[in-house]
Amino acid sequence: MHSKKRGPKAAAGKWQTPHPGPKSRAVAGKPGENHPPQRKAGQQARQPEPAESPEAPTGPAAEDRAARAIQGAFRQLRARRELARRREERREYLEQMEKLQREAYLALVRREQEAARRRREQEEAAQRERREELQRRRRLLDAAFDGDVSEIRAVLKEVASLDAVVSVLHSWDLSLTEAMLQNMEAEQQRRAQEAQRHKEAEAEWCGGMTLKVQQLAREQQQCHKELQQAYCELSRRISEHDQCEWRRMDKMELTLQAIKDAEDQVDRLQQEARKAEEALALARLVLREQTQDGEEEAQGLKCQVTELHDVLMKDVGNRIQADGRWPLVIDPSGQAATFLRYQDTNYVDTVNPEHLRPERMRLALLGALRYGKPLVFDLHEVDLFPAVQRQLEAVQERYLSLLRPTDGPEYSPTQFQEARLEHFRLFFVTKAQWPPAEQLQVLLPVRVQLPGTGL
Repeated sequence: MHSKKRGPKAAAGKWQTPHPGPKSRAVAGKPGENHPPQRKAGQQARQPEPAESPEAPTGPAAEDRAARAIQGAFRQLRARRELARRREERREYLEQMEKLQREAYLALVRREQEAARRRREQEEAAQRERREELQRRRRLLDAAFDGDVSEIRAVLKEVASLDAVVSVLHSWDLSLTEAMLQNMEAEQQRRAQEAQRHKEAEAEWCGGMTLKVQQLAREQQQCHKELQQAYCELSRRISEHDQCEWRRMDKMELTLQAIKDAEDQVDRLQQEARKAEEALALARLVLREQTQDGEEEAQGLKCQVTELHDVLMKDVGNRIQADGRWPLVIDPSGQAATFLRYQDTNYVDTVNPEHLRPERMRLALLGALRYGKPLVFDLHEVDLFPAVQRQLEAVQERYLSLLRPTDGPEYSPTQFQEARLEHFRLFFVTKAQWPPAEQLQVLLPVRVQLPGTGL
């Protein structure tokens, strides 16, 4: 900006050196006069030979620079004024916006304060009404307890004088209430009749289904009796064969054939018992679903074959001890029975008549108590729990009274230690997938699940 102003002055100084001052001032002061010689001389002086001074500017170029300098200064002045005006407008705009924001914030605060005041008034009114209602209720209860009829009437009149109650009572249409009562009575009668018909139909159907279940239960019991007899016959045949083999008698093939026939009979009766059990379980399931009285599945424990030692022997989690019942291991595959047979247990095969003799059961029970071992009763798929229960009740005395002089020194009273008695267990194992309900109530069901199946 300052360089442009200094430019024309410097140029004027250069042009003043070769010419006298008065002439130049006269030419500049009186532009209207005609001085041809001087203008010519000035032109000659201002236009030197190109060879002598090639860079010397002409007169119009200096005037143009002066005009440009004046125009630049004027534009700068206008720009400064425009900048000042816009700054003033921006300042006014910001002040106006700040004022509007303050007013909007104040209006919002006032609106929120007003809403909070209304809410507070409503809450106070609701609390006041609640307190009045509680006071009236307390007064009514005290009056009813004291038998003060006048106080009860006063409270009822006070309640009836409330605006809300008065408006409801005035707008209440008794005809609509009577119509609603009639509709409700008719609906109740219809539902009662429908429930009666449904109950009669259900009772009729359940009666027939119950008879069917009872018949199937008798058939299953008959199959179990026949199967038990077949097991006993098989045990006798095996015992006869062992005696013949020990006595070295001839015709051993006859005893072997008898054993084979007994085994075939057992297999056939096992299939029949399994079919009878499935039919009975299906009938019971249908009856439970229809009456909705039974449970879908007996409550109990579930475990894998590999977890039997933790569940039965160690009782991890004290589930058996907390239940208070002896376990009934349900395993249709028979792996649980094999596992318990080869553990340190006293194993009793209930289908073998020799194992159910009272003397043998007494010794098995005493041995389990003496050495702190589990006593296992293998029921197979036959319902032999009542027979085992009868045999156990036959030796129901206290264990020390079960001792006999012929039992030997290892069964003396001093040998029964408390530490070993704590490890005594009583297990029942069955192959029946759905044991009778009596067993599930007396014993704790422990269902063995096969790997890869949910059964």
